[in-house]
Amino acid sequence: MLPVTATVDREAVKRRVDAASAAATRRDYAGALVELEAALADDPTHLRALDLAGFVLFFLGRFADAEAMCRRAIAIDPDHAYARKGLGLCVARQGRVDEGVASLRRAIALKPAWFDPYWDLGVVLRDAGRPGEAREVLEEGARAVPDRRADFEAFRRELGA
Repeated sequence: MLPVTATVDREAVKRRVDAASAAATRRDYAGALVELEAALADDPTHLRALDLAGFVLFFLGRFADAEAMCRRAIAIDPDHAYARKGLGLCVARQGRVDEGVASLRRAIALKPAWFDPYWDLGVVLRDAGRPGEAREVLEEGARAVPDRRADFEAFRRELGA
């Protein structure tokens, strides 16, 4: 991780990130972004702020900006599964589906018992017109995250045989 300057008020940054998280939970993405921009101005290496900024920007439809946040997080921690997952979604939404698939696969490899990257990879593959591959990913997810089997099965049924 990159060093943070001694002048960073970590408590102020934490309060801003917490406020941004609460705003994002309310789907006030614009409000969340204001807090995150301030937090990242004070501490540009704050991993939670970068993650949340990527999430917020994605939901604002600013996929290239969200991608940049994911890439900043990955520069700090190359094995950060959440940033890899986010990157996969962002680049896929920008038409770089194979790159997105690879990044989502990396997230799965980093955190194999995590529901989200399997689901998101299934969505990316479905949206790319690759339902057979999506079904395979959902089957893989059901094996890796058995407590979410019903969710994976419902999605597979939606895709058809």
